[in-house]
This record gives sequence, structure tokens and C-alpha cells, in this order.
Amino acid sequence: MSYGYKKGYNPQKYAENRKAEKERTYQMIDDTTIEVSKSPNKLREFLDVQAKFDMYSAANTLLIFKQMPNATQLKSFDDWNKDGIQVRQKQKSIAILEPVEYTKNDGSTGIAYNVKKVFDVAQTSGKKPAAPTLDRDPRKLVAIMLDTAPIDVSTVEELPSPNMGAFYKNEDQTLYIKRDIGNSVALCQCVAQELGHAQLAMNCEAYSRRDMGFSAVCVGYMLCRKFGVDVKNFAIDRIPEELAGKSPKEIRAELSKTRSAMSEIGSRVSEEIYRRRADRNKEQER
Repeated sequence: MSYGYKKGYNPQKYAENRKAEKERTYQMIDDTTIEVSKSPNKLREFLDVQAKFDMYSAANTLLIFKQMPNATQLKSFDDWNKDGIQVRQKQKSIAILEPVEYTKNDGSTGIAYNVKKVFDVAQTSGKKPAAPTLDRDPRKLVAIMLDTAPIDVSTVEELPSPNMGAFYKNEDQTLYIKRDIGNSVALCQCVAQELGHAQLAMNCEAYSRRDMGFSAVCVGYMLCRKFGVDVKNFAIDRIPEELAGKSPKEIRAELSKTRSAMSEIGSRVSEEIYRRRADRNKEQER
């Protein structure tokens, strides 16, 4: 038996279509980047999506936000089939970028990106996964965030501002918590934001609290959104002019910094949540 191309297959036309599709996808990323940088409401909506897909790059999250912001779990057609789940007929796929390694002429390894088609679980016969929460109790979330923080934590009577419940001081890499703050939601929001400052400082060479203030707000917002804590008090009503004035590539670099910081904090918290649940389950089985 001989194998060959399907009848009517044109390799050149196929390559041209792939190239055009990739160009459209990159243009969608750039256009959506500008869109979220100009509108606080759009930025909030993007952060909501990034909070759900914290392991996805900022570029791919922009694509998801533009095409299906309500998505919760994405897989390719073949991967859904491997799980015994069928994609329903006439469903429109979501385009994201998939990294692929290739060998350069000098023998070194490079990374290129191909367009990958995926479908949300809502487009399939599968069930929507339950989002990990902590019974929506901000006090429990605060305790776990502090227990897993890779910095010192200290309780104090006063902070630089009377409205603060927490304050990260990079000079001594310590997170200061105000004693006896009554509103657990406000404390959770403030701790999440200040941990954003701490993680951003750890992830960069030159940290400036002023320059990274808005990024820390975005980190705190996403952490609270991810774990089911109210986010209405986060100040994302005005996007800094210096961010809105950047190029799409520069804006995505800033979004990537916030994503990385949120993902690192969120991963530590999630791992601790699952560990504590497993310990409780073992205890109940005894």
C-alpha cells in the first residue's frame, strides 16, 4: 500500500494558509493588548480570565479573553477524545499559541510558535470542573498565604497608612501585618496585594514600590479572584498612563510579570490547600 497526500492537497497553499492564520492570531494578540490597556473594565475582565488560566502565558490569555472569556478548561479535539469526552458538533475552536522546539542552523535549540486549536469543556460532553476555593473564608486564605510566603512576617501596631492592613518592606524583605484588623476581607485583599509586591521584587533586579504599585494591585486582584474573595475594592479604575502608552509588546511584558507573580503565589497556596485537605481526609479515615 502506498501513502501520499490527500487528493487535492497543495503543500504550498497549506503553508500559505498556516502563515496567514498565524499572522491573524498575532494581530489578534496585539489588538487585544491595546484594548485591555485602554479600558479599566476590559483590563478587569482580562485579569478575571488570567486568574482562571494562571498557567497560561499573557499572550494566550489575551487570545482566550478575546474569543471565549467564560472558558474554564481547554484541550484540543484529540485530547478531549483521549479522555473519552466528545466535542459537540459545529463548535468554533479557540486559537492559542503552542511552543515547539526546532534546531537552528548552528545546532542550538530554538522556540517557535504554532497556532493550536482548542475547545472549552462547555463545548463538550464533559462536566465543568469545580473551581478550587477555601469555602470562601478570607481568614483561612490569609493564614495560608502567610504560611507559604517565602519572606518574614511580623505583626505591628501601626503601618505607614492607617488604611493599610499589611505592608511589604523590601529593605528587610518583611511583610508587616497590622494587629487586630477587624475586616477579614479587607485584610485578605491587602495581604494578597502586598505579597504581589514581595513576589515582583523577588522576580526583578531593580524593584521600585512606586513603579510596581499597579502591578501589585493586579496580582492581588487575581489572587482574590482565583480563591473566591471579593475584589470590588481593588483600585483598577484608572490605568497608569505609562502603561497605556507602551507598545503592545511592552504592555504584554508587564502583563507577563503580573501573571508570573500571581502564578507563583497561587501555586504555593493551592499546593498547601490540597495538602491540608489530604491531611484532614487521612485523619477522618482513622
